[in-house]
Parts: sequence; structure tokens; C-alpha cells
Amino acid sequence: MNFQEIISQLETSKESRINYYFVTEEQNQDIYALLVHVMGYMDKLYLVEVVFTVLKELLMNANKANAKRDYFTRFNLNIQNPKDYAKGMAGFQENIIMKWNEQLEHLEGGNYYISLLMKVDGKSIHFAVENNAPITQEELARVNKRIEVAKNYNDLSDAFLDVSDSTESAGLGLVLIQLLLKNSGIGSEKFKIFTNDKLTRATLSVPDVTTPVEITSRMKTKLLDEIDGLPPLPHSLTKIIQLCNNPDSDLNMISGEIERNPALSADLLKLSNSAFFANRSQVSSILQAVKVVGLKNLRNLLYVSGVRKIMDGQYGKMMDVWDHSNRCSYYARYLAQNQNQTNKLADIIAVSALLHDIGKFLLLSVDRTFFKKIESYQRGSDSGNSTLLEEMAIGLSHPQLGALLAEKWEFPSDLRVAIEYHHKPFLAPADLRDLVEIVYMANMMCDFQEQKKGFYAIDKNLLAKFNLDNLEKFTETVKKMELLFKSANSN
Repeated sequence: MNFQEIISQLETSKESRINYYFVTEEQNQDIYALLVHVMGYMDKLYLVEVVFTVLKELLMNANKANAKRDYFTRFNLNIQNPKDYAKGMAGFQENIIMKWNEQLEHLEGGNYYISLLMKVDGKSIHFAVENNAPITQEELARVNKRIEVAKNYNDLSDAFLDVSDSTESAGLGLVLIQLLLKNSGIGSEKFKIFTNDKLTRATLSVPDVTTPVEITSRMKTKLLDEIDGLPPLPHSLTKIIQLCNNPDSDLNMISGEIERNPALSADLLKLSNSAFFANRSQVSSILQAVKVVGLKNLRNLLYVSGVRKIMDGQYGKMMDVWDHSNRCSYYARYLAQNQNQTNKLADIIAVSALLHDIGKFLLLSVDRTFFKKIESYQRGSDSGNSTLLEEMAIGLSHPQLGALLAEKWEFPSDLRVAIEYHHKPFLAPADLRDLVEIVYMANMMCDFQEQKKGFYAIDKNLLAKFNLDNLEKFTETVKKMELLFKSANSN
């Protein structure tokens, strides 16, 4: 896939066509990387996740349609014959869906194709997914039924409860597409499906101007009320933060304030003696620890201490979130050191990674069952940005909630940006993008280690930047980091 060649075709209003026999997760990763280029060229980066989610769903549907027809052909079944159709579909789940990895072997070099098409018209961009498998009347009726059902929903939470059609594992797919297009401002009318006796084509037109619909939901209102009701950071910590921000502060005065807080003193000594600061001798006094760590790192440690005290006090110890965040913080330090970013980002990298998921505390506290349902829907899939489902279901994603908390507690701008954009690093301000990219990569590597995401869910451009764009090398790096993380936490 030659990105520059495709961009050149789009610049001259030529249609760009990419052909497949079967679209793999690796090819989906390429498509995502391509969309970052194309949507960036069109000044529509903010729509990358929406467009990719729609195209990925359409490409998967085309994969299934072709696999189904190949299956019917191999078993001498006429897909247009109702009796043959019923007979073939009786074994579809077992012979196609449950043996999905075998379908590429059946389709490679065969008679069925899938095409992804793109064309620019002025400031609009048009996409199409085409495959040479015409839809049967039964399939068309099911598609139209799902599209009609989708019109009844304003957010995804109701759809999760109501949509039960799991035929061919389709479930929420077309409902999700309709909601994404409506709520993103693209418009559900910009999506169309055409079929004749030779092919099926699904089209998506992204207009020049899009006005997102503000999603209102009971859960969103409850979450915003929850933020308003959270207490400020403890006064004992904000007092030290103010001292750290004052260039005229005396280190002895700061050390004295810290010594009044035993828990904070213990955390500071642990940090100052960690491998991240590579001290030759053991740090045993608070004054010495302040000198070793520095005022910026100390200030960031105070934010962590304050957030943890509030969250644990309000919601109990959600160890699954903290365990992931601790792992992410360690991974981020490792990546920063390997990227020679240690000096530049030492003041913020570990804390940014440690606090990147603070918005999850709110989601879990308000409706843990529903949030876990969203996670389960995405778990293990090489999908794009899972926060998109949160936005469609609630009106707010956990990074957006985290950013609101960071604003409430007056975090420094670099920490706020890392929390807000850790799933969308390409949207982060240019001067902080290195920081956000490290937190993003550390988070995705943690998700890989925790079997929440696969390798092909990760932005290919960033994998290349971190020299991890090989599955074997990536896997070995994660294993190495995890061993070091466990060793560091066992001492």
C-alpha cells in the first residue's frame, strides 16, 4: 500500500482502488495508517476513528459474504434456493465463524474479491466497499431491518440491551454504523447500500462540514454531577504543590511539610531510590530525596497521592485499574529510556501513564456492569479506538472524563494532554505529542500483555517510530518489559 501514490490519486480527483481476496487484521492495520494520512490531508483527522470503525465493519461484512458464498459453492448449495440457504446457514457458525482463520486459505486466488475505493470531490471524500457477492432477499431484509432499528436509538447503551440478532455474528454492526454517522455529524443518510446481480457496494460520503450531535444520556448527566461532587485535592498536598511552583521556595521548608505526611514521605523515598533515578547511594532523608527527584517530579508525585486518596476514598480500591496503571507507568519509563527521551520527559512520563485512566474510576463507579459490557465487546479484537463506543453510548469517553478531572484539580497542561489524548495521539498538540505517543504505546502494550488487544490494533505508524513494527519483536519486547516490571514490584 503506497500512501503517497494514493494521496496523489486523490489530489487529482482520481478514484483510488485497493483490491483484496480477504481483508486480514494486518491489512486493517494498514488501512488505519492510510486513513491517518488521507484524513490528515483532508484536514479531518478528528473523524479517523469514526471512518475506520465504519469501514472495518463493512470490510468484515464483505469478508463474511464472500466466505459464505465460497462455502455454499464448495458444498454445492444454491444460495438463492431457500432450502439450500437454510441448510447452508445451519452450519455457518461452526464452519465459517468458528474457523475464521481458515477462510483466507479458501478465498486466496479465488473468484471473489473485495475492493476499498476512495475519491476526493472538492472538500468531501467518498469511500466505498465493494464485493462481487450480491445480497439475497433474506440478507437484504435483515440489513434493512437493522438500519430501521438503529433509527430508534440516540446512544449505544439502549442498543446493547435491545439488539439480539446475532446471525452471522452481525449483532450491533449496522446499528453502530448508523449511530456513529448520526452522532459524528457525518449523517446516517451519507451511508448507502447498493446491490445487483453482480456485486454489493456500501458507500460512505464524508462532507466538508460536519456538526457533531451532542449526546445526552442519564449516565452522562450522572457522571458530570459526580465530577462536580468530588472533593478538591487535600489542602496538605496543594500547599506543597504551591511551594514547588514557587521558584523562591526553600527546599528545607518543602521537606519539612512532606515529613508531616508519613505516606507521602514513604512514596517519595521509594521513588528517589528507584532505578529511574539511578542513584549510586541509598537515599535516606526527605531533603536528599527532594534534591534527587526534583521539584517537578515531586509536584507530580503529589498529584498522584492526592488522586489516589480521593478515588480510593470515594470508590474503594479498584485494583484492576491501578494494577494496569502501574504496569503502564513502568512500561512508559522503559520506552522513554529506549527513545532517549529520559531527560526531556522524566518530569512527567511516569505520572502521565500512572494517571492516564483516572476517568475509568468514574465510569466503573456509575455503572460497572455496562462499562464491562463495552470492554467485553471489544476484548481481544484488533479494532480501533475502543473509546469511541464509550462516546456513542454515554456521550463521554474515559479520556474525556479524565481530562475534566485534571481540569478540576488544576493539573499542569502536559499531564492533562497526556490523559485526554492517550487513545488519540495524532490529535495531541505537536509540542506534547512525543509524551502522548509514549503513553499511548505503553497503554497498548499493557493491553496486549493483559490480552485485551491484539498487535494489529496498534497504530502502525507509531509501531514503526518505536521500532516495534514486527510482531515477533513486539512480543519479545513486551515479555522483557513484563519480567522487569514483576521483578521491580517483587522487591
